[in-house]
Amino acid sequence: MIMTMDTIKALRSSAIVLAIVFAASSASHSRIGFDKYHNHKEMTNYLMQITDEFPNISSLYSIGKSVLKRELWAVKLTTASELLGVPNIKIVGNIHGNEPVGREIILHLIQYLLDNNSKNKVINNLLRTTVIHLLPSMNPDGFEMSAPQPCPNDGMHRLGSRGNANTFDLNRNFPDVFNPHTVPLQPETKAMMEWLKSVPFVMSLGLHGGALVANFPYDGSLDSVLGKLQKLNETLQINDVFELYKIFLNETSYNQNINMESLTPDDDVFRFLAKQYADLHPTMHNGLSCDDDYSLKFKDGITNGAAWYQVIGSMQDYNYVWHGCMEITLEMSCCKYPPASFLESHWNDHLKPLLTWMQQAHRGVKGFVTNQITGKPIPNATVSLTDRENYINTTVNGEYWKILLPGVYKLRVNAIGYDEKIVRVKVPEEREDQEEGPRPQSVNVQLEPTKTKTADSGRSTVSDSDHYNTHWVSDSDLHGVTDRAVAAVQKSSADKRLWLLVDVEGKEKEDEGDDGHKGRSGNRYDDVNRLQSMRPPLPVQSSSSGPGNHFPSGEIRAVQILCLLPFSYFVVHMLS
Repeated sequence: MIMTMDTIKALRSSAIVLAIVFAASSASHSRIGFDKYHNHKEMTNYLMQITDEFPNISSLYSIGKSVLKRELWAVKLTTASELLGVPNIKIVGNIHGNEPVGREIILHLIQYLLDNNSKNKVINNLLRTTVIHLLPSMNPDGFEMSAPQPCPNDGMHRLGSRGNANTFDLNRNFPDVFNPHTVPLQPETKAMMEWLKSVPFVMSLGLHGGALVANFPYDGSLDSVLGKLQKLNETLQINDVFELYKIFLNETSYNQNINMESLTPDDDVFRFLAKQYADLHPTMHNGLSCDDDYSLKFKDGITNGAAWYQVIGSMQDYNYVWHGCMEITLEMSCCKYPPASFLESHWNDHLKPLLTWMQQAHRGVKGFVTNQITGKPIPNATVSLTDRENYINTTVNGEYWKILLPGVYKLRVNAIGYDEKIVRVKVPEEREDQEEGPRPQSVNVQLEPTKTKTADSGRSTVSDSDHYNTHWVSDSDLHGVTDRAVAAVQKSSADKRLWLLVDVEGKEKEDEGDDGHKGRSGNRYDDVNRLQSMRPPLPVQSSSSGPGNHFPSGEIRAVQILCLLPFSYFVVHMLS
């Protein structure tokens, strides 16, 4: 639940004495330096003080609480006098507890934007035309259980708590369009999902550490390990799952090319956003590995998530698939938790890329969809491109935003009870002297009510055979629309993946491995033996997927395997 301002004021009362003592020097007291990492109490005090100092530009709110009841604070920044038609963007840090560089950078970014609003024309314009939400720590519990470590070249140094207080990896905890959700949603994950339902975010960044690269969706793939097992069974027709998996592991001809690109319909935009960020960073664009040999690892400093390694339940895939929010994942530093002495250099390296990324919310087209007769906004209308499979939905006020690169597009707009309309749109090239960033093309669309209602009139927001990006619609149906979309995805996706029906309340007994997945040691086949008497035979079916065409269809029957939670963890995560 998002915390009200009254509740925040009540929390502030505990620090009122300090506020009085330092009233004469409130400006300097609210400032933070690069000499240390700030714990949750220090971060909370800082956020309260600096938003009090700039009440007309900033506001502090909580999107929920962690497992240990720490507030998940977010700061909202804007000087827009009218919020209608203004895009919302967000930056989320500290998803993994032992990756706090992004946490500190967000704290300094808040200070930088507030201080420079009246001094810098570009910052002033950004705040006047954008609503910026900054959440420094999604995983405050994990942060409190971690500490700075020596910083070797190996970016995979993972001491500390990657997961939350329940030891769950929050970047493996979201619903996934390609694979069944097999773990209980955590409080931090639920809070993030509710936040996405309540605000129509256009763009997002997830900040991580342990590498230096800009990662874009999809993280998951229909061509996952589960899909490969199904395809292998189509060839070998082996009913013994234990034997099938042994063959898969031992035969390189079957398990090769596990990590192939898994591309979204908006791959051109995602690649642009990622490459622009990497190009503006002093070293990220070199694409070098964080290993000792500094070999070339990421061309241009960017990577498709699944091509690097597949992740099931990632936050960036959830943002895009469920809400149409263009999120990319930034790996900001080779060392996950470097000493504080490294922070200032990381801040200097990332400031320009961050500011430029925020401006991209105004790239492409935006507008309103209204009733041609009454002029009233049409909520939940669908806006798509004729040559792309996904689409976004209008808000309760009929607003929409679509990030596009320069070019000519055909915009298709639909709503139940209205005739479809296709509009030709030209997105011009950005001028070199346009220092304030791109400017969106305003394309307002009026739909004519359908004169003769038929069973096929309009286009349903959610269909059994299609998948949609769903933005929030109305206060009375904030949750229903997304829930229906999720149900439709799960129904249509079932035919393209190997289902695992698991006991989601089960408790994983193995130790967590260094990479944040469940432990890979011990007898990995224990539960497979018990599986044999429980499962139906695997049917022989075909399954395929292609780049840029990864929205599941409903043409192939589901393959269902009954199994226990530890085995599901193993199959899903073993080769990630």
